[in-house]
Amino acid sequence: MADEPKKKSKYPWGAMFWGTIGIAAAVRALYHPFRAVMRNGFPSRCASDGSCDPSMTIDSFEGESEIYALGSGTVVAASPAGIYIALNSEPTLVEYAADPGQLVTQVVTGESVGAGQQIGLAKRVKFAVYMIDQSATVGRPFEPASWLANHGLRVSHKTHKTSGAVWCAGGRKLVVPQTVATCGMRLPPPNGFALLPVSATME
Repeated sequence: MADEPKKKSKYPWGAMFWGTIGIAAAVRALYHPFRAVMRNGFPSRCASDGSCDPSMTIDSFEGESEIYALGSGTVVAASPAGIYIALNSEPTLVEYAADPGQLVTQVVTGESVGAGQQIGLAKRVKFAVYMIDQSATVGRPFEPASWLANHGLRVSHKTHKTSGAVWCAGGRKLVVPQTVATCGMRLPPPNGFALLPVSATME
């Protein structure tokens, strides 16, 4: 008895799957339009550049620019010198530091914030990301540019010609210098959010 031809599914599963992915990405983009540290800025210094400072420096194109929460969490400290947010989704502390008086804070200690919420204004911000261990102690820092890329986030909502001047402006494809590891920083673990490939490798 001859084999019967396989029946084709009446449901276009492939098209439905990729359509759902596209809709989810569009909804996320519209719901949180500012998935970036700063609205108008560019990285002027990368982490570990010239020292073992784990932060990257982000400068505004001109004047004060809005800065945003990169995820929902709790403000553990807020002052004209810095804003620190403990994220709800992972044991991570996000730091937005500035020279005293150079940061206009729009949140207060203990406040809950949402992803994409404006939390302050600054001409320059030093951005860093730290692990929080089980005892709620701040631990090793992540290399911040690769942490952003790994979470589908960006340095700035708008690009700028100056952005290509440093390696940490590479977006989703970063070649991280060995000094990052030498200084005790780590690359973030793979993240399920990143639907597009993220390449953060050591030199």
